[in-house]
Amino acid sequence: DRLVYHQITFYTQCLRSLKSENRTWTTIIDTDEYLAFNYYDPREGPTTWCEKNSTCNEEYVATIRSGEHFRVKLNQSGTAAEFIAKNSQQKVPSGINPRLASIDDKFNNPDEPCIVLSRYLIGSKESNRTEIQQELDEGFDATKFHTLRFRYRSLYPQIGKCIVDASRSPRFMIKGPHRLYKSQCTGGNAHVHNAAMSFRIHHYIGSWETWRLRGTKEQFDERNRFNKGVVVDHTTPQFSSPENLTWLSQFVKLVGKEKALDLTQIIRLSEELEAEKNFLKIKKIIPQ
Repeated sequence: DRLVYHQITFYTQCLRSLKSENRTWTTIIDTDEYLAFNYYDPREGPTTWCEKNSTCNEEYVATIRSGEHFRVKLNQSGTAAEFIAKNSQQKVPSGINPRLASIDDKFNNPDEPCIVLSRYLIGSKESNRTEIQQELDEGFDATKFHTLRFRYRSLYPQIGKCIVDASRSPRFMIKGPHRLYKSQCTGGNAHVHNAAMSFRIHHYIGSWETWRLRGTKEQFDERNRFNKGVVVDHTTPQFSSPENLTWLSQFVKLVGKEKALDLTQIIRLSEELEAEKNFLKIKKIIPQ
């Protein structure tokens, strides 16, 4: 339809511009989606490539328990850019199954500048406020951040989204928002195995207040009907760690508290006020 055509056209032109600037790894995701490290969680169930094959899954779990698998080695305090820079120079040794390897070498494949990542739907069930607030620096309100407020995700991934090295991307029109280039993206399609990547995409439904401008209550409730088998995402933030390792706290360390507040919570409060005004105008509760 027209919306998808406009989206594909914009993505294509954007990637061409980034290519001309020699930019590298870029996520192609929506404004309600975020890039996250694909930390291992024992509650996530068997790997999707090992369904109905217990021996296969036992082999995978053994690499997790031994600390050899790359998902166990992900560094919570590091940034995505730092991780990619490190792994873009590594290669899985010959004879080793890449799915069971200690490194992720997908960022070091010149023939596939496009990596399809698994994408999980995060529902609107609220986190315990006391729990999420205790990990934050003073002055921040955890309920103003979807990535902290909502942590219940679907057990199985949705159709994936991409991260692409723009400097090596082809200049022709992309095929779609889920798998940009057929022959130059990882995998055979846009459905990605849940444990095959170092990163995943979190897709947030958000609260009813943020949803109501773009859909009905029936649509909102329908999106949230995946409660069977949900996984609580305890890695965003990492509550079990002795040190403060939420992404927000790491951001504060990087740019300073005042700037972090300006770039996150203060902007959010301003946008919420504007959205409320627009909603009331649409409902004709206040004059135009």
